[in-house]
Amino acid sequence: MADPIVPTPQDAQFLLTDTTTKTAAFNTNAVDLGAGFNPGGLGRPAAAVVSVTAMDVGDGNESYTFTLQESSDNVSFSAAGASVAANPGAVAVRGWLTKRYARLALTVSGTTPSITFKSYLNPLP
Repeated sequence: MADPIVPTPQDAQFLLTDTTTKTAAFNTNAVDLGAGFNPGGLGRPAAAVVSVTAMDVGDGNESYTFTLQESSDNVSFSAAGASVAANPGAVAVRGWLTKRYARLALTVSGTTPSITFKSYLNPLP
């Protein structure tokens, strides 16, 4: 059984996106962890905490996945962890950050996808 993630109080500096509704693939703005961010080794554990308040599943073929991504230059991003399927409520998208910039990527598919969510980056201890 996977270890549970208990979200801590969220810091406005780590807001990835305020409440928004998306009907297509979307990348949040990146959070700059600073020029000196260089955790070494496997990196620093982190999670994007996503609060999904609405999602269309009416046609039965819609799917939504979130992926935590990282970049050293804020241009080219790669996955920092596995993709996670969205569900209503809180979703933790975990990864290991080794680079300066972090963002959340949303991938959608289906006939009429629509998802409303808010997300924060949550560095883990």
